[in-house]
Parts: sequence; structure tokens; C-alpha cells
Amino acid sequence: MKKTANPANVAWEQADLTNHNSVAAVCEKYSPDVVIHCAGIAHQKVGSVDSSTYMRVNSESTENLAKAASQVNPDVRFIFLSSVSVYGEGPGITSRKGATAQKRKNYNGIGENGKCQPSSDYARNKLDAERRLIALADEGILNDLIILRLAPVYDREWSFNLNRRVLAPLKITYIRFGSGRQRMSALARPNLVHFIEFLIKSKLATDAHRHIGRKKEKDTGVNILNVCDAEPYEFNTIIQLFKSCGARPNRPVIPVPLPVVWLATRMAGCLLPDKKRWLHSCYDKLASSLVFNNEKMLKTGFKPRHSLQTIFQSADFAD
Repeated sequence: MKKTANPANVAWEQADLTNHNSVAAVCEKYSPDVVIHCAGIAHQKVGSVDSSTYMRVNSESTENLAKAASQVNPDVRFIFLSSVSVYGEGPGITSRKGATAQKRKNYNGIGENGKCQPSSDYARNKLDAERRLIALADEGILNDLIILRLAPVYDREWSFNLNRRVLAPLKITYIRFGSGRQRMSALARPNLVHFIEFLIKSKLATDAHRHIGRKKEKDTGVNILNVCDAEPYEFNTIIQLFKSCGARPNRPVIPVPLPVVWLATRMAGCLLPDKKRWLHSCYDKLASSLVFNNEKMLKTGFKPRHSLQTIFQSADFAD
């Protein structure tokens, strides 16, 4: 992302999220009404980060931060940015418990009650962090917890999660895996920012109602929401937009049969047995549609304003 000027109302603090005392000192200094936790390890090369480091940084530090924030403000709204990767991947994902099939062709997928089967250290520790936070809510330590399971995030300047589905290494060519009609949910970064702003404003409105004597509706204090653009996208659509937008290379498209990808990932799994499950999931990401139901998000009243088309074709986002 581009660096912007430091606004007058923004303060930067350096802290070690894995150190409870360090985090507690920051929370005591600011006594936050809302905590948005998005820090963690992501997008690392296979084997470059061990599972214990993922656990310490992505999971245990999340619990540390939640405890520290709730100690100084029991009513803090804790917004945790998780990932749809907690559900896992594969062709059976939309047949699991929690999956729905709406009448509209492009509006289906697994819902928040779906079974979670994460296949990577990153996803497993996101799920573990979720469970730690829910346990704190069950214990009455966290009274306002929102878990956002984000679809792959992109913007005009950074589209790694889309690139690896349609671009060859070094961006030398586009690759159409199979028919290219596989669909994926994705999330424009501006939509994520606007939704978080929406949640913060709803927090302020709830607090105002409480202060003037209106009784807050009883709830569990825990909300889990899939967050993605209004509709999923076909791989073919992603390729077409990338080729025509001017912000991505206009390269030829090479078709690759899915059996070739299947064979390559199975052979790699035999050579790297410790990464076998992850390698198989890579095939699933390319061969299957990974669509997640965002109906619960939409029922909050939030309407995503952006899509692949607005991000990559609108003059507002052009260089």
C-alpha cells in the first residue's frame, strides 16, 4: 500500500504482541473502546515459519491482546480479522454442514456455521485464535466480540491472492486452469475498510442508546461473519479484467488441463510428505469453486460498494 501522511489523530506505538506486559501497557495508556486486530504472520513460503511460531504470534498473542483490552474496558468491542481459510478447501466444501445454495447462480457457498477443516498452519492458528476469543466471551471476559472471516483480499496495487489463481510465476503469462469457470469469493480492500467503519459506527450508536436509558438487546456477545464482495468471480473474469485494466500485464493465456495440476500436486506430495495436505489443497483452490455465503454480512445493512470492476477499471483507482 502507498504510504500516506500521518493524520493528527493517529498515534503509533511499538509493542511486542507476544508479550502480555507490553500489550497491557498500550491498552492501559489508551483504554480503547474498539480494538481491530489484524496483525499476524501471513503469506510465507512453505516451511519458512514453524508451527510453534504461528501459534505464538497468530493465536496466543490474539488472546493476550483481548485480555489486556478487556481488563481496562470490559465493554470493549474486539474485532478480529480471521480468514475463510479456516473452512479448508476442496470440492466438498459446499456440501458440508452450513453450506447453502440460494436461487441466484452466484450467491451460494458455505456459511458461518459450516464445518472448519483448515489445511495450513496459518488457517489452523486463525481458527485456534477464534476459539480462544470465544472462550473469553463464554467466560464473560469479552462482552462484544466480532470475528470477521475475510475472503482473499485485493486492491489495485496488491492482488497476490488473485494472481496465484490466474498468473504464472514472474507474471510471464496467464494460466487458465481447466475451463476457467471456477468461482471464488474475494474482498476488495475498500469494502473491508468501509465495513469496519460501519461496525464502529454501530458500536457508537449502541453506546448512545445505552447512555440514554434504552436497554441493549440481549445477545451472546459473539458475532461471526463471512466478509466478501457482493458476488464471487469466475477465473475467466479475473483474467479478462487483468488483461484490460492497464495495471496488470497484457500477456497471452495458456490453458492447463486440471489433470496435469492434479498429477503435479500428488507427485509433490509424495516428495514432501509433511506438506502433502497443503499441496493437495493447492490443487483444490485451482480446480474447485470456493464461494462463501455473505448473507449475514448483508443483513447488517452494509452494502459493498466495490468489486473487481470498480477497483481495476475505475479512474478513481488508476495510477
